[in-house]
Amino acid sequence: MKKIYSYLIAFLFFIIPNISFAENGIDTLLNNVETYINSLQKISGEFSQKSSNGAKDSGKFYINKPGKMRLEYNSPILLVADGSSIVYEDKKLDQISYISMDSNPASIILNNNIKLTGKNPSVKIKDIKSKNNITEITLTTPNEKYSGIITLIFETSPLSLTGWKVRDAQGVTTTVTLSNIKPEKNLNDSLFKITRNKSIGSKKSNKYY
Repeated sequence: MKKIYSYLIAFLFFIIPNISFAENGIDTLLNNVETYINSLQKISGEFSQKSSNGAKDSGKFYINKPGKMRLEYNSPILLVADGSSIVYEDKKLDQISYISMDSNPASIILNNNIKLTGKNPSVKIKDIKSKNNITEITLTTPNEKYSGIITLIFETSPLSLTGWKVRDAQGVTTTVTLSNIKPEKNLNDSLFKITRNKSIGSKKSNKYY
């Protein structure tokens, strides 16, 4: 289960187009971030991740809001969010596991209408730090006990998300870096399903998860 959790950390991301960091403070920053998060619908790109315990991995990602995401690791791991749950496949072990979206911070950023400010924000801002053109915003949901916490890392001039970091219950910190981000006009629904070839008697058939 610890191995699954470390890979689930890679579900905690999105990308925000470059915008200028205004001089009139944090409120403007948060309003801009909120606007651009909600304007994003379909994107793809590459990622790399490393953990404080020495583990490393990388791969490609796809996001299709609301609720859908795919992470193709270079290792034999595949993670897919289909809008209601997260499916974890270990191809080497030929194992499938299911995780609730509500128990993962991915639910924070795959929503179509994220609210960082105002009377009824959909997320809680735990901390904001800014130093040497780097801003870190730590977020969680109102149900923090189950959803976890994520720290988004931005360059602030111009503002762009470069990655994020998460610390798990065992004290392991995983840092993810994004690259080659691009918008997509269409993403095939098959990206957000896991297909495995299963033998049934003498025949093979595709089973979708």
